[in-house]
Amino acid sequence: MYREAVISNGQFFINFDKYLSLRDLYFPYVGQYNHLRGNKNHLIVSVDGDLRYMDEGWERKFSYRKNSLITDMKAVNKDLGISLRINDLIHKYLPVYIRKITVKNLTKEKKDIKIFFYHDFCLYETEAGNTALYHPDMKGLVHYRESTYLLVSIFPEISDYTISVKKESCMNQIKNQKLDKNPIARGDIDSAVAYYTDLQPEEEKEFYYYIIAGKSFDDLEEKQKRMLEEGIQHFIEETEIFHNSWLKEKKEIKSSISRKIRELYNKSLLIIKAHIDNGGAIIASADSSIFHRFNKDHYSYSWPRDNAFIVMALDRAGYGNTTKKFFEFASKTLTKKGYFLQKYLPDGSFGSSWHPWIDQEGKPQLPIQEDETALVIWALYHHYKITKDIEFIDRMYGSLVRPAAEFMVRYRDENGLPLESYDPWEERRGVLTYTCSTVFAGLMSASKMAHLTGNIEESKRYEKAAREVRQAILKYLYNKKAERFVKMLVRDKNGNLMEDLTVDASLISVFFTGMLPPNDYRVLNTVHAIKDKLWIDFGIKGLARFEGDLYHRIDRYYPGNPWIITTMWLADWYIATDQIDEALKLINWAVERQSQAGLLAEQYDPETGKPLSVVPLTWSHAGFCWTVQNLNEKLS
Repeated sequence: MYREAVISNGQFFINFDKYLSLRDLYFPYVGQYNHLRGNKNHLIVSVDGDLRYMDEGWERKFSYRKNSLITDMKAVNKDLGISLRINDLIHKYLPVYIRKITVKNLTKEKKDIKIFFYHDFCLYETEAGNTALYHPDMKGLVHYRESTYLLVSIFPEISDYTISVKKESCMNQIKNQKLDKNPIARGDIDSAVAYYTDLQPEEEKEFYYYIIAGKSFDDLEEKQKRMLEEGIQHFIEETEIFHNSWLKEKKEIKSSISRKIRELYNKSLLIIKAHIDNGGAIIASADSSIFHRFNKDHYSYSWPRDNAFIVMALDRAGYGNTTKKFFEFASKTLTKKGYFLQKYLPDGSFGSSWHPWIDQEGKPQLPIQEDETALVIWALYHHYKITKDIEFIDRMYGSLVRPAAEFMVRYRDENGLPLESYDPWEERRGVLTYTCSTVFAGLMSASKMAHLTGNIEESKRYEKAAREVRQAILKYLYNKKAERFVKMLVRDKNGNLMEDLTVDASLISVFFTGMLPPNDYRVLNTVHAIKDKLWIDFGIKGLARFEGDLYHRIDRYYPGNPWIITTMWLADWYIATDQIDEALKLINWAVERQSQAGLLAEQYDPETGKPLSVVPLTWSHAGFCWTVQNLNEKLS
């Protein structure tokens, strides 16, 4: 079940599903330690004894308050004669989640209302060793395990509560509409709190449900005391003002660009910000719904590749201070040998991987995607060009730029081409045109930063290596007979390099890395092949990743599913070649793909337009922002 809304403050992150339920709750990192693990925290409503789950007769709508990460969700049940208006937020810096609920009686008859909140917490993603208890001083339930404590309560007060072992689930008590106030349980447990009220004809009331995260009972008490003394509504107001103020810092998008595009652009910046951990990691997606479709894994990792594209869009939008944290994170996670591994957890540890350290013959191989190393260096120089922060570059040079550049110089064959690594889709290994193009961009960027920091000889050596890579790409990776670039070169059993002619959208990299101008005949020929083989010209349309893409593919009839990032790459090329009308079609195509609340998925069903894989994907939002920025500059 895909996510309909996300909220975050850099250390506390929550996802919601289409039934207004909390589905993912991360603390103390964005994307690490999902204390719900996708379990459903139900919102259940009883009116005059008629108990309804949110999938029973409710009309639901999802959105955010303008220019903020505060939800504005509505649910109406005509049978029950009531409506709910829900505003969810996480305080601007405290790990405090607040759900403001306004319940309204839509009829001319008095209504007896009971609203239940069911919790299926799984602290540190395990059922073992959990404890929940009622805390009399804080007047709420506390779930705790190790150094994570969650206080759940209601303002002005909890009407009812219970805690139970899972096999006797609190859901049974909710069904009976009477909670037994059991004060404590341990192990595999669940819990519930409730708010009871009555509504006169057409009357409405509001109350607040909240969760405070901390590291001890004392920590929870201090945060709750502060919230109640300052006022919950004040917490909401100052958070909304902060979101509005943050968004005002962005560089303006021209008013000649349509309102719908500008609105999704603004929302995308906020969605991107939501996925940035305070330590600098940027999470691909915190949507755990993919868990059972992804071999019990997920997207809650920091991929250097994704992050490089994301921070370039943020820098361009005017958020250079925000992106610094990523580069600092990158300098800490880069290996001593100068390359990044596949992906990382927000605490900087190496994430799960499917790249082997030996080949099929048992020979050692580097389990890397070299574009991830190259793109981060390219993005850092892009950061400098916008911020002109030479002190930051000087600080990053020794820990990040030099080791990465030395690796890129060293990791090449006798022809000057980078050695084998995995493609950007993390599936196939070879000497890739895309990866080689990013290495060219990375080395040229390293050369310029070396010069900026006074390392003249290194600057010359990196530039020389970059030009050798470019020359080798044009010589060995452009097929004159096919009149386009090949996807990659692969070695046969005898060690000979063989061409792989698969058409891949990432071949557009020969243009966007600056290796060739957009109107070079080799770029034109390659883009023509991409459009011919990968454009889906029916259904919702859009551009697939590569020929024969099997990832979530719905039918062999299609080359693959349309992705936001690949379609935006094509739009970028249209903009660069002054085909603005064609680019606008693709930008508006992305606008049409957004969910009610403005979230963009990784990919879509080409027939129905339904999202596939995860929602949202941070890179999708960044790709959209980058393309809008290209359009904005072109219109200048």
